[in-house]
Amino acid sequence: MTRDGNGGTDSSDDPTLGRETHWQQATQQLYDPDRDGGLATVIVFAIAEAEGISPSEVKSPPLYDSVDVAGVEDAFFGSDSGNGSRRGTGTVEFRYTEYLVKVRSDGWVEVYEPTG
Repeated sequence: MTRDGNGGTDSSDDPTLGRETHWQQATQQLYDPDRDGGLATVIVFAIAEAEGISPSEVKSPPLYDSVDVAGVEDAFFGSDSGNGSRRGTGTVEFRYTEYLVKVRSDGWVEVYEPTG
């Protein structure tokens, strides 16, 4: 989506904007910050699984065009006072191509595809 001159979004970039979209979960993966390489890797693997392709084929658009993964990782999984507990709680949702991706503070990365 692009911003219009008044600070809003230009709905011509997103054909689903302005109408209700129904979503069906395509896949989910659990991110463990102590075991996995990084949140971005888990997100890419989940998107690849939903698309039925190799993770190395998830290239366009770059993930950083859709979400600030480092910011999400720091907010949810960064250590708090050195005790290793999660810092934040909640869910971050973003669109990647036609998919809706949800990153939950409990570590689940869920990928949804539009239905109907």
